[in-house]
Amino acid sequence: MLKAYSVDTLRTGMKVGRDVLDLDGRVILKKNTKLDNDKIQSLLGQNVFSVYIDEEEMDDTSEIAGQDHLLDSAYIESYKKTYNIIQNIYYTMGNGGQLNMGDLEAVVTPSNIVELCDGATAITQIHNMTRDGDYVIHHAVNVGILSGLMAHWVNYPQAETLDLVMSGMLSEIGKMKVPKEILNKTGKLEPEELDKVKRHVDYGYDMLKVSPVKDKPNVLMGVLQHHERCDGSGYPNRTKGDQLGDFGKIIAILDIYDAMAANRSYAKRKSPFDIIKILYEDVLNGKLDTRFGILFMKKLSHSLNGNWVGLSDGQRAKIVYVDESRVTSMPIVQTTKNEFIDLSKRSDIKIESILTANEV
Repeated sequence: MLKAYSVDTLRTGMKVGRDVLDLDGRVILKKNTKLDNDKIQSLLGQNVFSVYIDEEEMDDTSEIAGQDHLLDSAYIESYKKTYNIIQNIYYTMGNGGQLNMGDLEAVVTPSNIVELCDGATAITQIHNMTRDGDYVIHHAVNVGILSGLMAHWVNYPQAETLDLVMSGMLSEIGKMKVPKEILNKTGKLEPEELDKVKRHVDYGYDMLKVSPVKDKPNVLMGVLQHHERCDGSGYPNRTKGDQLGDFGKIIAILDIYDAMAANRSYAKRKSPFDIIKILYEDVLNGKLDTRFGILFMKKLSHSLNGNWVGLSDGQRAKIVYVDESRVTSMPIVQTTKNEFIDLSKRSDIKIESILTANEV
């Protein structure tokens, strides 16, 4: 059976189950290669997010470590640095200052993308981390991280990957022009307040089109169109179908995902599988792009293998298998009592959350 491992969890003796490609599609390691320390070290310097390992041919001496995907201190440190830089960019531009392209490029680098956009850990970190500080900044950083994942899953070349991450990171910049009392309101927004929030995409586009990213049309369109919908029901221009750029279609999916993965004053965070069901309905109803939506949901489900979850009956369990042939399939989990539960056959039990290290 093939299973994806983040590069930092690889061990000597593991056997590569699929060709390992860099962001430009070049083969770095061929299928059936037996990993040794030199090969693992070489991967750490490449733009590689994860490696498929043939677990049936695993050496008995190979150590399987880091599969619980709990909060990772090194990851959080990198996240905090990114958060601080993006916050400075947002607050500076919100106060009428210029976009510091050097700071932005320091965040959107191949090495930082590899570190933050690792499919084996990024999803769990997004669900687990406490979003202390400015929610808007956290949301922007997370959409940028998810953009890096999607770029890898879509097989974008490096230049396009960097632009998609940049667009994701900047997608909320226009909210710096929306009154704080509206953004921080805990109750339902009045129609006129909602209209002001919706204008953040126009604000962001206007701010960026006179900035150093003005010559990056894909980045600008991602910011402008990430609340548009394929059926024309979105905003600000009710753009639809083929009139939408790929960046707008992709970031629309990621924006919805992260918004539902967070605890808010008016809504409890949803589990990844609950979010997938909602996204799937939007794909079926023509709101979200089918190609990107299905790809995101399938890859996301796969990345959750090995995670600890909280079940609705109060038990803790570890995801041990996800059927990738069905987009909305529920996983098989193993409880702390060593009981295996196929959640696709149990309507009385569901996954409520991805657990944090403290909760496990």
